[in-house]
Amino acid sequence: MLATWPFASLNMLRFTIGAAVLAPVLWRGRGQLPRSGPDRWRLVAMCALGFGVTKALEYLGLSLTTATDTALLIAAEGLATVGLSWLFLRERIGRAQSLGLGAGLLGVYLVVEGGLRLPSVVAGPGTLGNLLVVLALVFEAGFTIVGATLGTRYPPLLITATVVTGSLLLWWPAGIAALAARHWPGLTVAGIVGVTYLGVVSTAVCYWAWFVGLRRVSPGSLAPLLFIQPVVGTGLAIWIRGERPGVGTLLGGLLVLLGVATVIRERHGGTTAVPIGPAPG
Repeated sequence: MLATWPFASLNMLRFTIGAAVLAPVLWRGRGQLPRSGPDRWRLVAMCALGFGVTKALEYLGLSLTTATDTALLIAAEGLATVGLSWLFLRERIGRAQSLGLGAGLLGVYLVVEGGLRLPSVVAGPGTLGNLLVVLALVFEAGFTIVGATLGTRYPPLLITATVVTGSLLLWWPAGIAALAARHWPGLTVAGIVGVTYLGVVSTAVCYWAWFVGLRRVSPGSLAPLLFIQPVVGTGLAIWIRGERPGVGTLLGGLLVLLGVATVIRERHGGTTAVPIGPAPG
């Protein structure tokens, strides 16, 4: 989609579809939304962080760099989430969780790079794009932390519907302006399927599932699960594209699963993360 559509216009389409799917939820639950106080501003912050600044930086960065580098940088969100959880939610990070996070980070590196090789994240023509992706992941981690403070007080699906719909205040003006600056791009059948998937599955379904998870598991414990993303991508590449990963990639996948298993075992065997409560202040 980014090959033919401006990122602002793509986000406009994506979140409009997501908002349409979630409109009945927002209408039925509108009376539960906070009218004033800190929670109202937390919702505003989630719109700005998760579906505004984050998606702008992510899509712009992705259009400037490679998918390989972007997949490698996904690990930065896990590190940022753990760090922000420790800073704002006072979550404790145990030794086993730290080892699991480190193993997952190394595993992602091996999966994406196919072995122990020097990464192309800091140098090369995609440097600016990589930096934008890293910045986007930091804002995404902040979105998760803010969402955790609301997830215990409001229905997860209502939070999802509110922030997705609220983001249209940004994306409609930006998307129309981007289209006005160029000719209206074509939209193939594959493009229609792609943007529908982004709106329905990646936005409405997956963010709802994320908030449901935040009601049961702390953000710091969820962070290493992000390492599964590159492994799933590799699996799809093998299944759909017929790619054959090397030994380094397979070893990395095992390290990712080991890291996730370590965090889950610690969570159930004697959690080190404090329960999620109201944000300090």
